[in-house]
Amino acid sequence: MKEQLILSMLSLASEQGLGNVSLSRLANENGISKATIFHHFTGRAHLIEEVFAYCHRLALKRMRTIDLEGNAEEVLLRALDHWSELYETEPLYSFYRIVEQESWTNGQARTIKQTFDEMLIAQSSVLIEHLEERGKLRIDDLELAIETFSATIARHLVRTLLTDEEIRYQAERFIRRFCTHYAPT
Repeated sequence: MKEQLILSMLSLASEQGLGNVSLSRLANENGISKATIFHHFTGRAHLIEEVFAYCHRLALKRMRTIDLEGNAEEVLLRALDHWSELYETEPLYSFYRIVEQESWTNGQARTIKQTFDEMLIAQSSVLIEHLEERGKLRIDDLELAIETFSATIARHLVRTLLTDEEIRYQAERFIRRFCTHYAPT
């Protein structure tokens, strides 16, 4: 029941905003009494902490290694697939939406957003440094290339979460241009 309540809260909060989901609404959605919620959580704040903790653990568990074989475009497109899968599959889709929506007002959401932003930068750094070391890209300013790449991918992932637009082609186009710009001569 505890996991069901967490998943239900995720779904509702993703649609309505975390602050707009009452425990009464959560109880009604699950066909239980409000008292049942208090059996599993000491209160609303505890439930929200558990939502963040549950999804954070799930996201870390789903992280996997990105295959570095192939040309630069193939590797970076595989990375995009990996990150998109993390962001677009439930329940993490709802979780990331909540984190993005709440990061301005909720300290826990802000911390999680910063952690995931840093992880994206670190993974981008490993990918791009590997491609540069293997001669698959030629980059004079590695720091600028990593920052440009990770910021563009982060923007794409956030837009994917917050809009219904089909925008993947834009990220793919960026990756192709990135690889062309840094192609070894």
